[in-house]
Amino acid sequence: MPIPHTAHEIEADLLRRIAAGEFPRGQRLPTYDALADEYGSARRTVARAVEGLKARGIVVGVRGSGVYVAET
Repeated sequence: MPIPHTAHEIEADLLRRIAAGEFPRGQRLPTYDALADEYGSARRTVARAVEGLKARGIVVGVRGSGVYVAET
C-alpha cells in the first residue's frame, strides 16, 4: 500500500488504525513529528488530519500532554 500523503488520506488511515485497535481508547497517539516521519508528510499535514479526527470526536487533545483516542 502506498504511504498516504494528504491530510485526508492520513486521517482515513489513522481512523482505520484506531478502528483496528492499534490505538485503543484512551491511548495517546504518536507525536505529530513521529506521524509526519511515518507518513512522509509535513507536520502541518498531520496536524490537519488530526484536527479532522478531533472535529469528529474520534480523538481529543490534552494541552501539554498530547492527543488521545476518545474514551467513548
